[in-house]
Amino acid sequence: MLGFSAVSVVGLYVCLRIQDSLPFNPTGAPGMSPSLAFNTATSFVTGTYWQAYAGEAAMTHLGQMTGLVVAQFTAGAVGIAVAMALVRGLARRSSFVGNF
Repeated sequence: MLGFSAVSVVGLYVCLRIQDSLPFNPTGAPGMSPSLAFNTATSFVTGTYWQAYAGEAAMTHLGQMTGLVVAQFTAGAVGIAVAMALVRGLARRSSFVGNF
């Protein structure tokens, strides 16, 4: 789970940093600064969804569609998978907790 989340943070971070050179940028939004891109990537991958930018003025359509929406979906899916693995592990009689 940690590996999957780490790869997701790195992928979203790269997408946000280079969004000015990606397609679907009709407003000409520049790439995010390193600290803002990291903050946004970690908050969306962890499911807190904290936004410290000016919405559509700072995000491209592609960054919103493929970056943020996918991160929102996978954050919830990871949370459900971890909860089910924990419940499955607690319901067993062995000490094995479960697998992501």
